[in-house]
Amino acid sequence: MINFRYHLVSLTAVFLALTVGLILGTAALNGPAMEALESTSQGLRDSNEQLRAEVTRLEDQLGDEQEFAAEVAPAYLQNRLTGKNILVVVLPGATTDAVDGAVEMLGYAGATVSGRVSVLDDFFDPANADQLVDLVDTATPATVTTPVTYDGVQAMSYVLAAVTTGKVAGTAVAITPGDITTVTTALSDLSMLTVETAPTGLADGVLVLAGSGATDSDAEARNTGMVTTTNEFAADAPTVYGAMTSTGDGNPIATIRSDDAGTVATVDNAQFTQGQIAAVAALGDFVNSGTVDHLGIGEGASGLLPDAA
Repeated sequence: MINFRYHLVSLTAVFLALTVGLILGTAALNGPAMEALESTSQGLRDSNEQLRAEVTRLEDQLGDEQEFAAEVAPAYLQNRLTGKNILVVVLPGATTDAVDGAVEMLGYAGATVSGRVSVLDDFFDPANADQLVDLVDTATPATVTTPVTYDGVQAMSYVLAAVTTGKVAGTAVAITPGDITTVTTALSDLSMLTVETAPTGLADGVLVLAGSGATDSDAEARNTGMVTTTNEFAADAPTVYGAMTSTGDGNPIATIRSDDAGTVATVDNAQFTQGQIAAVAALGDFVNSGTVDHLGIGEGASGLLPDAA
């Protein structure tokens, strides 16, 4: 008779057989499987070590190249901008080290920094457009006629460029120290601008330094604004746009290069010493001969440095 005890014994026998099978199977496969797993793991460890070593080698090589570039910079840049007044405009994303390095290169080229200002993130925030339009009405000097536009970034960039370069569309205009202070103070009070070196209102050229562009929900408007600001300065004086890198979706340097209106020279590796040298050399070309260079390592660059004269 088949009863509960019979079923219990049968189920126990089945589970016991399964257990024995698993043990035997694991024992049979454990050696080869573990050996294969260990071999794969060791291979990955070796590959990682090789990659780390390659990264270290490349970093050392880059460091050596930058040291060499720094050593040759004074001789290479000598007299390229002698007696020229250069305005430095810093846009969001540019590193302080890169800006300081570029200013040092301007010194090697014989230039005088006639002002250093940083245009901050809030300047390009679409939510602040109306504030900029209102500011244009109250801060614009009597000698400057602003364009008719509802684009607050464009209108205020036009005014900022005018008072810091002393020019409108390349023509000199009368700008007083008070005019400069009115504009820069008004923007500073709105947390849209910082002034590292007070502008003199004289500029033979402009060096714009920027990062790779915004990536937030307002990125398109912000990046467009950075291009607009650069173009307003470029309308008044020869301008070089030096990006820290050419990478990044929406990077303003890609837009400037694709437009290629012949009004803005570009450098796409300004985070490095070589790029800072190239930016100052390109500005020298633009100011002295009207040559518009596109330099660096990214798409649209013709080389690392301007062609030899």
